[in-house]
Amino acid sequence: MTRKESEARTAFETLLQNEAELQLGIEDYLRPAQRPYALVAARLLCRHSKTYAHIQKAVCNGPELTPYAQANLPNDKLQRIYDRHAKWCKKREAQLEKRISAIVAGLGQGFGVIFSGDPRGITVKITVPSGKTDDYGREGICVPTA
Repeated sequence: MTRKESEARTAFETLLQNEAELQLGIEDYLRPAQRPYALVAARLLCRHSKTYAHIQKAVCNGPELTPYAQANLPNDKLQRIYDRHAKWCKKREAQLEKRISAIVAGLGQGFGVIFSGDPRGITVKITVPSGKTDDYGREGICVPTA
């Protein structure tokens, strides 16, 4: 991980912790068990966001086949390979969306998640109760994939 990626990840963790602390009442904030969840959630979100980005890239690129295989395999076999790949990608995508949504739901009311299928940009964004954004579309907070 480069220094820039590390800084982006730390900034995301800090931002998510600050937003979560704003949602806690004073009674909850004084309980030490409540405070570290935002940090754990931020780290899990970064991890799952990276995997989600890889899945979106796999959906875009299709199965990895050698030029020899593409040229010499019969069409029906190629179609089965592509269908199996699409099925696998859909299954993994659904699993990750469910996991990420559960992590965000654990942060409290007002937090939401936005998924994007375009692997060229940010694939997971978090909406926060304060309405703060850090992306060009003003949709939410970008989850780093580093």
